[in-house]
Amino acid sequence: MPQDYEHLDRDALIRLLQRRDAERQLGLVWERDEIEAERALNDDYVALALDAGLSHGEAPWRNLIIEGDNFDALRALRMSHKGAIRCIYIDPPYNTGNRDFVYNDRFVDKTHRFRHSLWLEFMHRRLLLAKELLADDGVIFVSIDDNELFRLGMLMDRVFGEDNFIANIIWQKVYSPKNTAQHFSDDHEYVVVYARTRARWKPNPVPRSEQQNKAYKNPDSDPRGVWKPSDLSARNFYGAGTYAITCPSGREIASPPQGMYWRVSKEKFAELDADGRIWWGKDGNNVPAIKRFLSEVKQGVVPQTLWTYSEVGHTQDAKKQLLDVLQFESSGDVFSTPKPVQLMERILRIASQPGDTVLDFFAGSGTLAQAVAKLNAEDGGDRRFILVSSTEATEDQPEKNLCRDVCAERVRRVLGGYTNAKGEAVPGLGGGFAYLRTRRIAKHRLGLKIDHAEVWNALQLLHGHALSPWPRGGFASDGALAYLADLREAHAARLRAWLAAPLPDAAGTRTLYSWAPERMATLAPGLRCLPIPQHLRERFGR
Repeated sequence: MPQDYEHLDRDALIRLLQRRDAERQLGLVWERDEIEAERALNDDYVALALDAGLSHGEAPWRNLIIEGDNFDALRALRMSHKGAIRCIYIDPPYNTGNRDFVYNDRFVDKTHRFRHSLWLEFMHRRLLLAKELLADDGVIFVSIDDNELFRLGMLMDRVFGEDNFIANIIWQKVYSPKNTAQHFSDDHEYVVVYARTRARWKPNPVPRSEQQNKAYKNPDSDPRGVWKPSDLSARNFYGAGTYAITCPSGREIASPPQGMYWRVSKEKFAELDADGRIWWGKDGNNVPAIKRFLSEVKQGVVPQTLWTYSEVGHTQDAKKQLLDVLQFESSGDVFSTPKPVQLMERILRIASQPGDTVLDFFAGSGTLAQAVAKLNAEDGGDRRFILVSSTEATEDQPEKNLCRDVCAERVRRVLGGYTNAKGEAVPGLGGGFAYLRTRRIAKHRLGLKIDHAEVWNALQLLHGHALSPWPRGGFASDGALAYLADLREAHAARLRAWLAAPLPDAAGTRTLYSWAPERMATLAPGLRCLPIPQHLRERFGR
């Protein structure tokens, strides 16, 4: 804007223009100085308040569902989970202009002058935080459609670095074409994939599909099992790959096909034939082929970038899966854009190990948690999920709470068991979660406004512990971790009992948090004691 340069003299303006001309011209620019600032952005400390009544299963809980603005939730998680998340999946608003993207409590429609800039600003802040949460060998998957695909790609390049781009996956989201479309039937969406550090992230192989295995037969009843023929000839030059072959029928093949070479030497070919690994056809007169046994091939394959609905589900699958678990009073109450469980399973199979923590900070209907529970039940793993969802309350629907009534309720039923739409009992997959709410506290008021339960939640997460409720007294402990809320004699006695008790194996060095650490020298000489709220304020700001 012109007024930004009025104070500069001629020489300064020339230097500015020279520097601008020298900069790379290809890049992403949005009108950040002209759009309305996002009201969700703030510098407040974010406390996490536990609602045990909305949590599921017995404490302590390792899985988390967080209700609140995801900008706040991500800042709270940065304090405790920085560099600890192995896989992030998000399904952000697609910015279609059809009441799917809210900015400052207002829907952004197609006619808005800065529609794309608002979306970019909104996403940029959250992706920067997501990058901090990812482990060095972590990866992020982002669902998107044509409305913002190209801008998202450039934004991801800016945040994660173009060298860390992994793939742009095409997901076939429908099972039948839309014949009413004006130009093309919109049959697919995308999943954009970036690594935190490309050189360190390695995808897991995808399990072989039934379709891939169907190619293996056993027409000669080989005791080694099913196999499929593989071409003996190849285009790559091989010095020992030119020789004549005589078929069992007596027919002689004087040489490989023109421009081709046998893959193996004459000696190696003889070894394979003697071992029954050459297929000559049923009449012994075919050009020979090498038998590849299914038992000897890798049971996983490299992930591909085309995901069909037959493999990972489609949008109708996703809605049926949601309605199978939750029944809604009216069609208008149904969450409109769920993703199929199979799609989430595919992502988790590629990008997670049994002990990893995965995150979805646009959690919607909670599909990712269902996929985590399914995989854990399948392989006995201990994958943990963190879901973040807003209430999506508006002026028209002030009581709406998507996180509580859809996301958490679906996960609760999937884990604990439910009656499906057909009236059949479906057993639970097991597990639990803590239900948390974000609460902003001005940093200078932290000592007055934060309560003991919120301190205890923060400390447990900081030390990687599963969450247990604050016991309502003035002292709480969990292994080598303890929090002394005040110096009443009853609480000091519990502190002394904790100090006297043996620690569990591998519990580490005892750490105590207190509002008056300078007074701990008499109660606990030599004990590592950190100050509250100073320590929380410092960790939050990092």
